Amino acid sequence: MPLSDYLMDIIGFPRNPAELSELIFLLPDTSICRRHLAEWVKQAGINKHITWHCARHSFAVNVLNAGANIKTVSSLLGHSSIKMTEKYLHVLDNQKKDAMNSLGKISFRRDSVFSRDDNPDFGV
Repeated sequence: MPLSDYLMDIIGFPRNPAELSELIFLLPDTSICRRHLAEWVKQAGINKHITWHCARHSFAVNVLNAGANIKTVSSLLGHSSIKMTEKYLHVLDNQKKDAMNSLGKISFRRDSVFSRDDNPDFGV
């Protein structure tokens, strides 16, 4: 999967850019993965323990929130089914709900225009 130059600056370029199959990460065990992730988290100024699971979740939610379609995100995550990716959509639904609730209470006077009893066209 081609990555942007911005992302490559963060994770590092391959030693031989002409060799497209070259792995960026030489990962003999999972401790090296955790070490890389811990370093990126530190560089980002995040003062929390972040796991790979959390990082994947954050990636999926942020990409979906930025407008990517779910099929693309599913493919990026390597999911065999969109069903697996749909679990990330609940976060976006919660964000929509929070956005609507952030408006606070709206006060207005209901007059006869909004009354079913006073308006014969209501419900037509």
